[in-house]
Amino acid sequence: MENMYEIYLEQAKIMHKDPKVWKGHMIKRYMPQIKDIIEKYNVDTILDYGCGKAQHHPDGWNSYKYDPAVPQFEKKPEAGRKFDLVICIDVLEHIPEADLPRIIKELFDYSGKYVFATAAVKEAGKTLPNGLNAHATVRPQEWWNELFTPYKNYTLDFTTKKPTKKKKYYVLGQKVKANKIRE
Repeated sequence: MENMYEIYLEQAKIMHKDPKVWKGHMIKRYMPQIKDIIEKYNVDTILDYGCGKAQHHPDGWNSYKYDPAVPQFEKKPEAGRKFDLVICIDVLEHIPEADLPRIIKELFDYSGKYVFATAAVKEAGKTLPNGLNAHATVRPQEWWNELFTPYKNYTLDFTTKKPTKKKKYYVLGQKVKANKIRE
């Protein structure tokens, strides 16, 4: 049996070759919450775990950007390193269920003060080049909350909006079929 984590990672690397895909725009949605956390916890250092292309980071952040699917950000911080704040936005749902406990533990291992994470509770509007939905794990909020119960000092927010239209994506000039939207 193939390792689903590696399959999704390879597909993400293909998707990231398109400069218009996964630019890290979801951070904009959560910026007010992140700014509040930065002030409340006197945050100096930030790890963006799964930053995408990180095109929407504020210039003033002292941040380490990590994304294993983006060559310029694929170097993981060394084990034991701590960051005041770890953010993980629009990432967890792209990880196969079997690997989530390990990844979530890693987020908290890197955190010196606080973790801000999000999880989608719906299928993605994007289909990967191999035909799989871009969201490897689609579970209700209660399930995600249970995964985080061993930890403290975090915010777990949810993306619940369903895609409203069928999307077609092109990766390196090849058309990628999109999911049919469930109504």
